[in-house]
Amino acid sequence: MKYLIIGSGGQLGRAFIQKLGKNAVGMDLPGIDVTSVESVNTAVDIVQPEWIINCSAISDVDLCEREPDLAYEVHYRGIVNLAETGVKLLTFSTDHLFDGGRGRSTPFFEEDMPDPVNIYAESKLAGEREALSTRKDNIVIRTSWLFSGSNGLIPFLWRSLKNKGKVRAVSDQISAISYTHDLVKQVLTVIDDGVSGILHVVGSDEFTPVKLAELISEYTGGIVESILWDSLGRDADRPKYSVLSSRRGYLLPDARNVIERWKAIND
Repeated sequence: MKYLIIGSGGQLGRAFIQKLGKNAVGMDLPGIDVTSVESVNTAVDIVQPEWIINCSAISDVDLCEREPDLAYEVHYRGIVNLAETGVKLLTFSTDHLFDGGRGRSTPFFEEDMPDPVNIYAESKLAGEREALSTRKDNIVIRTSWLFSGSNGLIPFLWRSLKNKGKVRAVSDQISAISYTHDLVKQVLTVIDDGVSGILHVVGSDEFTPVKLAELISEYTGGIVESILWDSLGRDADRPKYSVLSSRRGYLLPDARNVIERWKAIND
């Protein structure tokens, strides 16, 4: 199969290119702009892919809150443009669709009703609905706390503890970490299996950032200080509890497993 990987310069896109090799063509800004119909159609005409895997996104949640029009241009209008090419589409979404701040303590499954906590999540949900309404075999992958190499929460906590001897980490947000390379492997399995619709593909256990930091400190040493999200003064709200799980069988390994594998490559 031939894949067009959009957002190939980012963490997730790079991992797909690495995994797929000559079966993938990667594009990113300025080579492709998902908010432009002409740009998208030109790319598809050139590559002639069987699948579009859309890794493009505005990952800065606070920027999305400050500039909602931009968030919707990328996360909704971009999906409209990609879906209207008629090529099978797989795109990614977020645990921020679920706000468990009202006492939730059990994971969210694919069939649970979204309750977006910020503009980032609202725009992602709009994109989800567009992707799924266009073709019944399109796929939406929801994931959370993605990391690999030097990108994401795990590398940040590791560097802070190892290099500075301490880190401040949030104690009132609970979700699951997802190792990018494991996610890519599972996504390609999903495609090979002919599965469609919404899937939650995340790590199989739940953590607060402060608990993750304490786990990492077993390897690095250092002092972990606990803080609350509100004390950071960010523009966008974060969900208090947004742990995803799945009835569809594509969950990822647990946190200690992936931290040890990441450490072997990156430390």
